[in-house]
Amino acid sequence: MNSYSQLLAPVDVADGQDSVSHSLKVLASVYNYNHWIFSMIRDHLGGTVLEIGAGIGNITRFMLNVDRLVCLEPYPPYHVYLSRQFCRHLNVEVVALPIEECPNSRVPEGAFDAIVCLNVLEHIADDCGVLSRCGKLLRPGGKMIILVPALSCLYGEMDKAMGHIRRYSKRSLGCCFHEAGLKTIDARYMNMLGVLGWWWQGKVLGRSTIPERGTRFFDRCVPYISALERIMPVPVGQSLIMVGEKQ
Repeated sequence: MNSYSQLLAPVDVADGQDSVSHSLKVLASVYNYNHWIFSMIRDHLGGTVLEIGAGIGNITRFMLNVDRLVCLEPYPPYHVYLSRQFCRHLNVEVVALPIEECPNSRVPEGAFDAIVCLNVLEHIADDCGVLSRCGKLLRPGGKMIILVPALSCLYGEMDKAMGHIRRYSKRSLGCCFHEAGLKTIDARYMNMLGVLGWWWQGKVLGRSTIPERGTRFFDRCVPYISALERIMPVPVGQSLIMVGEKQ
């Protein structure tokens, strides 16, 4: 394991046998992929940021230079880990609440310049309702930043094991943004190569967990893949990023 993995992989949290914990542990070790995601969203971040479902902080650690970062994480083991991991950062607050219980006194209405929700919305039954709640938490002109798994045709065993209710298209996610009163200002697919990998692992082989060796090999290729996708935006991808603005 490289030095980045040794520093960041939460062995005490993510050594469980469930697919979500396994996936978070694997993804904690892939710096290039995590930074690629961050590079796709950083221009939309403001001074005060709310991260929904921060997990074990795989993307959180890239956002530490904002003025204030509130991390919502209701799952107790992850909440404890995040609190310990970022306790020295005075601009970071970890809140053990689900988004369904917001706004409230700790996460007030109209308090945030940006809300980041990465690979979370697909787990929530009332996804459009959650986006409407998020709209209340944003200031006028604030940005809602979403990353979700894309393409319903890829839905397979790994999705089921991870608790994914659905995968998205630009159209389906855009409808939720519209219902929530958010104006879509950016929508793009990312990781076209990952479409093949996810289809092969989850649909053809029927695997329920992300393969560690393959994921780390993919991470070594990310600088080249991301550079190519910056030059030539892809028509489809394993993931979909959408940004909405509160009017």
